[in-house]
Amino acid sequence: MKDVVIVLWIIMAFIATSFWEAYIEGQHGGAEKQVGWKIKVGKYYLNGYHFWLWVVAYPLLLTLPLVINYSSRLLGLILIGYFLGQVIEDFLWFVVNPQWPFKHFRPDKADWFPWMKFGKKYGLPFFYVPYLIFAFLAWWFLVRG
Repeated sequence: MKDVVIVLWIIMAFIATSFWEAYIEGQHGGAEKQVGWKIKVGKYYLNGYHFWLWVVAYPLLLTLPLVINYSSRLLGLILIGYFLGQVIEDFLWFVVNPQWPFKHFRPDKADWFPWMKFGKKYGLPFFYVPYLIFAFLAWWFLVRG
């Protein structure tokens, strides 16, 4: 039960992030109008805002308990929460954003990241599948007893 609470706690932080990120970005998804640097990665951009949030801040905050007392099980739970949380946060951005209707959750509208397309108008953001796989692998190798 404690394991479930840890993962859900992390996911709740990502749910909160979906709200404030939607309110910050509004109709300009992918931090299109944010100030700061952008680096072109293939056809897409990595901006400073997302880099500092997803690559630096969240990992530093989530791994703080490991600094005090390392546990591979806890690392696995943190990784599960991180990868599931990112998928949930991204999806909820489309649900809670007051300036971007959910009907625009599709590759021809939300073009700031790659999609796995199912036909012309439907698909899933590409990172959803590997992140769900990473969460499963973290459970398989680090948590499953």
